[in-house]
Parts: sequence; C-alpha cells; structure tokens
Amino acid sequence: MPILDTKLLFEKNDQREQLAYHSVQSIFPQQSPEAVQYELLQQGLLQNGELPLTLDVWQITERLLEQLMQAWDGPDVPIAILPIKNGFVKNGVAYPFGICLFISSRITIKELHALFAHEYHHICRRRFITEPPTLLDSVIMEGLAEHAVESLFGEYAISSWTKRYSMAEAISYWNSYFTPALHIRGLHEHRAYLFGDMALNLPPWIGYCIGYRIVEAFQKNKGLHDINQLLTLPSEYLISGAEFKKK
Repeated sequence: MPILDTKLLFEKNDQREQLAYHSVQSIFPQQSPEAVQYELLQQGLLQNGELPLTLDVWQITERLLEQLMQAWDGPDVPIAILPIKNGFVKNGVAYPFGICLFISSRITIKELHALFAHEYHHICRRRFITEPPTLLDSVIMEGLAEHAVESLFGEYAISSWTKRYSMAEAISYWNSYFTPALHIRGLHEHRAYLFGDMALNLPPWIGYCIGYRIVEAFQKNKGLHDINQLLTLPSEYLISGAEFKKK
C-alpha cells in the first residue's frame, strides 16, 4: 500500500516527530531517527496542536497515483501525507525512495492534485538520469514537472514561479550564473540555484523558472511533445533544442 497511514499525525499529539519517523521509515530506510525528524521539521512538519481536515486527502492522492502510475508507467513508491506548520498551505518533496506531502486544512483538491503530480513526476524522471543529478538535471526536472502539471490540469494549476521571470531574464541569469555550474552534482548543492540566494545575486525561485522556460522554448522550437515523450529526453537534448547555450 503506497499511501502510508498518517491520519494520527493530524490529531493533537505531543510526540508527533517520533510518530512521524515511524510512519515514514520506508521513505528513509538508511537514515537515523534524529536525521529524519530534523528533515521533516525543516520541510514544515507541524510540531504542536492538531490539524483537522475536511478532505479525504489519502483517497484523493491514491486515486491520482493509480492514474499516473498507468499513464507514466511509474513506480509504486510510499507516499506520506503530513500536517504542515501554521502559516503554510503545502509543500512537497520527492526523495529517492518515496514522497512526503506537507499540507494544511486549507488545501484544495486542485492544489493537492498539482502538488502530488509535480512530485511524482520527479520520481518518474529520476529513472532517466544518472544519480546524483547535476544542476542541469535538477533545473530540467523542475521545468518538466511543472509542464506535466500544466498538461494535466491546465495553466491555472501551475505555480506562480513558472513565469516569475521573462524568457529574456531567464536566459540572462542562465548565461551569467548557471552555465559555469551545470556540472555540479548533488541536490544539496543546487538549493541556491533553484530557490535563489541574494548573496549570490540569484533571485527567488530563479532555477525553477529557468527550468520551465527551457521546456517552454524546447516545445516552441521542436514542436509539442507529450508528457511521456518529454519524460525520457536527456537534459542535454532539451537545452540544445531550447537553444539555451552550455559553455
């Protein structure tokens, strides 16, 4: 059963981190309890109180998983749905062995669909890249995932960061800051490029937007490809087709 039973974590509980660890062990098979708890808190796990839900998010996610597994010939991986801390609506992380979705009671069905599809696309894409991914792979991965969301659910479903910067701005940042670093491997090393770091002159979400713009340009130059076709294409081929130069 890929959708893990995490319902107790949404009830009032003063041992949520410990219970969460036991719930998600299959996603973190080689990490210590302390490391897993720290990671979950960093990603937004609610520490205190309860978080009652009006949606059956487990059933909704399971139905979409079944559809996407069939559509993308995707793997059966464990998925944990966890309560997010106050002030946030949603967050998702695709790990090598599974997915964690952090949600609030304010999440809508449309938002849950888009969040899960984006993260599950990462799981599917990783079958076609060499681990650990390069910065180029990470940027492309984000762009492909959001184009998949757009293809499935429409433009309204995509994140605001997709078009935060124009194509001209994306190319400028790509040429100035990204091309010298495209070979860097390891997701931890990519955070500043993806999320932005003003100390490095990288604005918020720039890497995510560049990824979206690369796929957008590829589709314009090479003709429309469906989700399954894009899923398997090498990162190098996508940037060459998009005419984003690589030094």
